Amino acid sequence: MASRTDSSAVIVAEWRRRVEGVRRGKRVGDALYLHVEAFPEALAPPLGELGAAAGCAADAFNVVKVTVGGGRVTLLSYPRFFDDAFPSLAASWTLDLDKGAVERRVYREDANPPLLHRKELLLADDHPRRAAFEALTRDAEARGLFQDAAIIGHRRQWEEELRARGVRVEGHALVPIAPSPAPPDPSDVLRHRTAITRRALSTPMQALWRHGYLTAENTVLDYGCGRGDDLATLQGIGLRAEGWDPYFRPAGARVAADVVNLGFVLNVIEDTAERAEALSRAFAFARRVLAVAALIGGRTSFERYRLFGDGVLTSRGTFQKYFAHAELGAYIAEVLGREPVSVAPGLYFVFQTDDDEQDFLERRQRSTAAVPTAPTTPRAELPAPTRERAARSARTRAPKPAHEVPEALVEAFWRACLDLGRLPREGEFAPLEALSAHAASPGLTLRRLIERHGEAAWEAARRRRRGDLAVFLALNQFERRRSASALSARVRIDLREFWGGAARAEAEARGLLFSLRSTEAIADACAAAAAEGVGHLVAGESLQLDARLVNDLPPTLRVYIGCAGKLYGEAQDADAVKVHVGSGKVTLMSYDDYEGAAIPMLIERVKVDLRRQHIDFFQYGEAFEPQPLYAKSRYMHPRLEGYEAQRAFDEALLATPGVDFGGYGPKLEALGQALAALAPPEGMRLTGPSAPRGEP
Repeated sequence: MASRTDSSAVIVAEWRRRVEGVRRGKRVGDALYLHVEAFPEALAPPLGELGAAAGCAADAFNVVKVTVGGGRVTLLSYPRFFDDAFPSLAASWTLDLDKGAVERRVYREDANPPLLHRKELLLADDHPRRAAFEALTRDAEARGLFQDAAIIGHRRQWEEELRARGVRVEGHALVPIAPSPAPPDPSDVLRHRTAITRRALSTPMQALWRHGYLTAENTVLDYGCGRGDDLATLQGIGLRAEGWDPYFRPAGARVAADVVNLGFVLNVIEDTAERAEALSRAFAFARRVLAVAALIGGRTSFERYRLFGDGVLTSRGTFQKYFAHAELGAYIAEVLGREPVSVAPGLYFVFQTDDDEQDFLERRQRSTAAVPTAPTTPRAELPAPTRERAARSARTRAPKPAHEVPEALVEAFWRACLDLGRLPREGEFAPLEALSAHAASPGLTLRRLIERHGEAAWEAARRRRRGDLAVFLALNQFERRRSASALSARVRIDLREFWGGAARAEAEARGLLFSLRSTEAIADACAAAAAEGVGHLVAGESLQLDARLVNDLPPTLRVYIGCAGKLYGEAQDADAVKVHVGSGKVTLMSYDDYEGAAIPMLIERVKVDLRRQHIDFFQYGEAFEPQPLYAKSRYMHPRLEGYEAQRAFDEALLATPGVDFGGYGPKLEALGQALAALAPPEGMRLTGPSAPRGEP
């Protein structure tokens, strides 16, 4: 970043004013592109002065981009503009008239630089090369190469598009690619080469761990365990785990287990009958839950390899069947005759019983609000047992005086009541009998605890639990779960406690689900969440928040996001969530080391359109430039670890003079020394390695 003199600003401002009147050039949005040879004589002489203002030689650039009506002029270097049919960008210099600064970017060493299409538009009508360039553009349009402008702006995506259309570039012409060789023989498929060495648990195993299935109480079978890295990790921490793989572990035990993992197996089996058999056998071994994971891919995943069966054969001789997320779910349901539960992109859980399925669905909708511990009213003594109850207790043990009731036991009882939003029943709080031996009835004990901690804390817990249940029931209705009638005994007690019965509860859940049609209801819920410190509100547009806070949102928004999970999986699998107020969309964003970087870089954005039941994936780093996330603390909540340190860093960053953090904020390079002077919070990096490369 370099400052320019006032005289340079005058030169550029006058030049831009005059060039905006030019009616030739390539227009993209509010930008006008012109080759230097296309400038009228009146404008050509100042080009050297323009370069000097940007700090580059007059012959260092050959294309000029002007933001019409704005304050930016960019000088672009395409060294092979006339030689290559679709030339690559080598460097750029952007002059910002409003900020009085120059930003330089270098692409020469970039493996996937931006490309230029329709270059004839940058030239004058009478340019001798224009006719040949126009012919190339017409041919490309006729072949459908420009249909998706969003993915062809960089070299790799453009080359994939050319291969998909069966053509290559030769000079300034498109010529057919030679026919592919005959389809390979199935015996050439080398399945074992798909097995990779892992240093951490695989995605499905991590999900099983996160949801509490990898415990000492459960046995585990890794069906198709590959090299056995997951197996070694689980056995290393003392879990009872077995594994089998037809190539690496053919003698491994294939035995029934509480939890079975079929991770990235279906996508490497080229025989469709064998693929279905593998899924059926794995499910037959699962006493409780089967995790099924497969690679998720789009159109370009197929186009870079040779088509083979219903998948592709890679250059390594391996087969890959790239599923769409919804396609994988439909396939599992078709083969097993049981509806799977969407957990993450390319990952489903399949439960053997309706009871286990409903238990899982209910548990993952429980909110995560912290349990209050500090009393809000003077401490109240717990009631002593009545004389008759004390006499009964004396048959087995001598009752303790009321002042000797173990405080840890009392607080554990209080936390159990807050978790349930009601009194625990038999089997819901293990030390209930011990507590009763020390004090009066659980009901009276709870009333005294409410006096101690405050009515507000108790009512908040009841609202939270009722909201959790309403969200669970509403999503059951949205997904039309066949297992919905198999509610657990605990949930049935809840429905009687909070609604007086299942019918009223279902009616309220149905109303909650239908409320999503109202933009006003979504907007009000977003405003309510922001008022509670959950997320950053852009009024009238969106609520953006840390994905760990999803279950702290109002029930309306939780159902809204939960409906998106039918197509995507759990929102918590992403790092941040954006709820669009008016468009019926939810965007899930994943960042490079979100928790470990003060300014994490966006690497994937998934937009779920609930109205169209459609999902779009956007990868950053190749097709799109990674975006930095500034002021991450706005997405967080004070109860999240690292919040205070992140907020202090953000406040210092946003106070940088002369920097506009509006919209997506500036590029990292634009922050210059201001960013280098800021120390990231302790234990964190400044930003992720996906940050765009600066000058060499």
